[in-house]
Parts: sequence; structure tokens; C-alpha cells
Amino acid sequence: MKEATEFTESILHNLPSGEISEKATACHILKKLFENRNSSCLFFDSTHGGNLHDASGHLTEIDSEDRPFVLKLNSSEGLGDNIGQKTDHGVIRFVQTLSKTLEQEQSHPVIEDIRERLSKAHEIDKKYICVKVVFAGTFNVVYTVEDLASRVVNSLSKVVQKLKHQFKQFLSAKIHPLLFRPTFDISFFDKQGNRTFSSSPETHQVGPSGNTKTYTSPAGWTRYGLKVLDKYKDGNNWLHPFQHSGNWYRAFHGTGRAEAVDFGNDKQLFDQQYTSVDAVASIFENGFRPARTTAYGPGVYCSPNPKFPENGYVAVVELETQKGKKKFACMLQVAVNPIGVKFTADKDIWVVPNPQDIRPYGVLIKEA
Repeated sequence: MKEATEFTESILHNLPSGEISEKATACHILKKLFENRNSSCLFFDSTHGGNLHDASGHLTEIDSEDRPFVLKLNSSEGLGDNIGQKTDHGVIRFVQTLSKTLEQEQSHPVIEDIRERLSKAHEIDKKYICVKVVFAGTFNVVYTVEDLASRVVNSLSKVVQKLKHQFKQFLSAKIHPLLFRPTFDISFFDKQGNRTFSSSPETHQVGPSGNTKTYTSPAGWTRYGLKVLDKYKDGNNWLHPFQHSGNWYRAFHGTGRAEAVDFGNDKQLFDQQYTSVDAVASIFENGFRPARTTAYGPGVYCSPNPKFPENGYVAVVELETQKGKKKFACMLQVAVNPIGVKFTADKDIWVVPNPQDIRPYGVLIKEA
């Protein structure tokens, strides 16, 4: 908690210049867009050890929020027929083994046993349990329950008793306080994707040979690239190199109408002015959710026209800068699978039925 607070203060200490091409200005814009009624945004950098789940000494007890859990056990004894580790070194090596398994998205008897027990405690199908992190300091497991708010009827305080029943080595089940605050991992950014677009739009044909679509560049916007290369199992041709026959179509997605329900919990209190980049972070980490308003059928809505989202779909916030008050807008640049998109009667509206067929690759910011 302390490290994240200090890191945030180091970024936001001075007034931003107001120049969109400077990362400090972008962070101030994100911070402003992130704020909600009850707390301010925290930045962290996971590439320098800023893992929000690790500070087990600063955990708060479970309550009814839909957030990742940290399950604390005396040891791993009894999990997946594991006899437990007798030394600190043994625990660390075992945790490293499990961590590598999670990173490589592979199966491990202990992880599967944990998921099975958690599913019973939450009274939910095992497929909705996702183990995110395992770390030492006794034996700690960070996990999430997909769509928790809509799937779990009983209060989470009752889950604690069920966890005690499932895990004989149970010590506690808690939630990190940072996870109650809007946060943004700056390691999401990839400078390879940064670009300031000219004031005049460019057009290019993008997509598979014989089935391309026109990509219109977002004139006047500055793009901060997201770290997406090598993120997906199907390689990078969906995005890079540009105009490769494997490229997905290019489009734009505004998050200005995002609400708490779009983050999986319609009971959270969000300031409507500031939810758009909370959605950006959520989309980058967890993927898109289908639109709530579905005039052209269910799915994720986007537009090939960079001007279209500005018609009520892009949030605008005011920021104090060294050059006085300025207003900024923000939206996402996305890639759409050519075989997974539905074209509507409105040429400016595309619908992607399966959220897996649309991927964000840049945050677009411009002065409004």
C-alpha cells in the first residue's frame, strides 16, 4: 500500500504540462478519469515488483465486494495429496513451481484441488474459479470468482465458514485494500505502440486478402500503445506487422457510458464522469463485456469511424495543467476479428457477438 501510494505521488506530484504526448499528462488524465466518489486512483508498476496481491500484512477482511480474494493457509499440506513443505526454502520452491504453472496456464494437482474446494465453498461451478497468484508467507492463494455479484446469493461472510470446512489449514480469507480503489498498472503501456496522429485522417485497407475493410486513422488523437504483442496464443499477426494479411480490422470503442455493472458489480458506487478509464483497465485485463444496450443484437459494439464514438460515447474530463484548465477525451483503439464481426444497417456501427473477437491495443487521448 505504501509503495503504491509513494509511486502515485511521484507521478502526480507536479501539475501536468498539458501536452498529451507526455506520459505525465496521460497519467493525470487517467487519474482524473479513474476517480470515484469515495477514493482516488493509485498507480503501480508490476514490472518493478508492484504486485497488489503480495502485501499480506495489509489485508482487510472479506465483505460483500466483488474483488479478488487472498486465502491464507498454515501450509499446503493436504492439497492435491501434497504432504506440505517442512522448511521455508521448501515452501518458496514449491510456490515458485506453482507460479510457473499459472504463468504457463498449465494444470497442477494442487491448483486443481484448490479450485475444486473453492468452488464448493462458494457453491459455484469450478470453471468460474480462477487462481491468479500463489505466494509464500505461510501459504497464500489469490483467486477470483467470475461474475461474483450476480452468481453468489449468500453474503461472503458465510463463505468464510465454508472455506474453513474445505481447507483444514485455513487461517483467513481477506481482500487487499488496494483492490477497493481504482488502480492502473502503468506496465500496461508499450511505447512501441505510441503515436500522435496528424490532423488529417489517413485511410488504409486492412484485413485478409479479398476481404479487407477501410481503416481510418484517428486524426488529432494521441495513442498510448498497450502491451499486447505476445499476449495471445494465436501470435501477433492480428495486429503486427501492419497490413499483414492476418491483420484484424481496426475500429474504435468509447467507454464513456460505462457503469458499475460493466465491471461485474452493479452495487458499486462510481462517479459517471470518471468510469471510462476504469473500463479501459478492466477491458485490458479481463476482456470486453457485451453491451447493455443492444439495438443491433447482443455483443460488443464498436465503430470503424473514429469520429462516431465522440457522439456521446467518449467521456470528457477537465484537468488543471500548467497552461490552465483543459478538457481531454479518451477512447480505445481496437482490433476486430474479420470472421467474428457483424455489420449493421448503420455503417458506423459494428457488433462483435463474442468478446474474444475484439482486442484493445491502444488508449487514445486528445484535447477536447
